[in-house]
Amino acid sequence: MKLKKIAKTIAIVLGGLTLSSVVDAKSVVDADMSRIVGNSGSGHNVLDQCGAGVENWNGATASIEIEQKKGRGEVEIEVKGAKPNTVYTVWLRVKGKDASGANFGGSALTGGGATPLAPGSALDAIIHYSPFAAAPGNLGTTNPTNGFTTDANGNAEFEIYLDFPVIRGAYPFNLATAPTPVGPGVPVAIVNPTEAGVNAPFLIRIVSHCQDGLAHGLSPANREAWFQYP
Repeated sequence: MKLKKIAKTIAIVLGGLTLSSVVDAKSVVDADMSRIVGNSGSGHNVLDQCGAGVENWNGATASIEIEQKKGRGEVEIEVKGAKPNTVYTVWLRVKGKDASGANFGGSALTGGGATPLAPGSALDAIIHYSPFAAAPGNLGTTNPTNGFTTDANGNAEFEIYLDFPVIRGAYPFNLATAPTPVGPGVPVAIVNPTEAGVNAPFLIRIVSHCQDGLAHGLSPANREAWFQYP
């Protein structure tokens, strides 16, 4: 009888630990992404640069899920019906305006409004193929940490594990050790336009690189905007 009670107690404790670990991994976003119509920050768009014709891949969709646990994040994105065989990159907003209209934030390494959605531990590798640091002939990459390539049907799945939480977190620019235009890096708050008093065009955005088929590290370079959240 005592052994049964002990075994039952152990089972309850282990069950509690298992349940706790599941509960800790909290899904904070599970939503469709909005399709963007119009120009990117580069002044380019899907219709003109990606050979979309009049269709403009109007049926293209994307969804996003963000999970957080113990100060870390995971982002999963699924894209369907976009331009096939094309390099895309994913960006995280770090610059916005407060309720008074005053600017705040920005990349601590470039001063830009967004940074690659990638772990801070990957920054030095990303800097390596950025325009300001790339060696002669190293014009970019087709395999970016913060990106993916669609298949022949225009579909792709992107999953990335982060060393920071996306929602109410800060991007760890301080993990970069390679030289950058602005620096040294310090953590910068992630800008979320769903928060009260925060004005920004997006939290996460997906762009394509139809013109040269390459990603360029910390620089979004020439790109065409496809989707964003929210």
